[in-house]
Amino acid sequence: MFFLARKNLFQEKTRLFISVGGVAFSVVLIIVLQGLYKGWSNKIGEYIRTVPADIWVMQSGSEDMFHTPSVIPLTVVDKLKKVEAVARVKPFNARRLAIDFEGKDLNLYVVAYDSLNDVGKPAKIVEGKATPGPGEIILDQSQRKKVRIGDTLSVATQQLKVVGFAEGGDLVTSSFAFAQKDEISKIQKLPDSANFFVVSVRAGANADTVIQNIRTDIQGVDAVTKDKFVKNNVKIVTDNFLPVILVLLIIGVVVGIAVIGLTIFTSTVEKAKEYGVLKAIGMRNSQLYWVVVEQALLAGFIGFSLGAIIAFILQATVGQIVPQFVTQIQAFDIVWIFGLTLLMSATAAYIPIRRIAHIDPAEVF
Repeated sequence: MFFLARKNLFQEKTRLFISVGGVAFSVVLIIVLQGLYKGWSNKIGEYIRTVPADIWVMQSGSEDMFHTPSVIPLTVVDKLKKVEAVARVKPFNARRLAIDFEGKDLNLYVVAYDSLNDVGKPAKIVEGKATPGPGEIILDQSQRKKVRIGDTLSVATQQLKVVGFAEGGDLVTSSFAFAQKDEISKIQKLPDSANFFVVSVRAGANADTVIQNIRTDIQGVDAVTKDKFVKNNVKIVTDNFLPVILVLLIIGVVVGIAVIGLTIFTSTVEKAKEYGVLKAIGMRNSQLYWVVVEQALLAGFIGFSLGAIIAFILQATVGQIVPQFVTQIQAFDIVWIFGLTLLMSATAAYIPIRRIAHIDPAEVF
């Protein structure tokens, strides 16, 4: 049966090319969209995950650090230290800024590097200095096409020299940057205040219990675990991009089903006499059904292989040209997309199968 299916599929090269090309296009679309969703989700939360903290403390209602300002008096530090099972408390300051550099727009979320408390430093340096000094700033590598090391940026009232590039701070629409605490204080002009506090709990302590005690003992602040804080700050992806990606994924699946179905149906109609002869000499409908299904699955397999190769090539090349094209293609995603492709192929074989079921062997003669 497989030999017959392969012969039918490869007999008309143009039709095979259209079928495989349609499946490959669908697979590329599905893999790239899934990779973009994973990439954006992980990249937005990548730097926050590296901050050494068990609990984030912020002004009530300010769990989204990128869109809702949080300002807390530094006097809260003493109150936090008195909460049972709290080991360390460190202030975390940052400011979102839009900068015009030689006609290029830089949207930055500038984090204050506090050398005294060892907080706010870049996660990983890929070029230049590891930490910013006075009058210096470190940018995310996604800004390399706009700025070079040695350039000077006008950041609010300050002139900051670019001295390095870090990774893990790409926010898609903006990116993390790092400057000394004193530089950020001059920009923010919020003395005796912090935007957040990062809290470490003692070994063996329950973070949820500590959070409940913070909410009870200190007015005007809220507290969440690191995982919850990361989740809150990737909502821009899950809430805004996921519905769009889902629609495009459905379109990709429909295109694949339509292309395979049309190709196999055309082939079945053209070979109606051959199928009638096979019926006449005793071949059962179920055996003929398998011929059609195997054709569809073979087309799906070839199309998936080609599409996966193209998707990996796009991942390796497009990101170098467009920094916002952040994709993370994982093995698990390849497995379920391969399964989805086979399901698409089997579904596409339904209409040709119905055609075979209605072929009357007598009509052949």
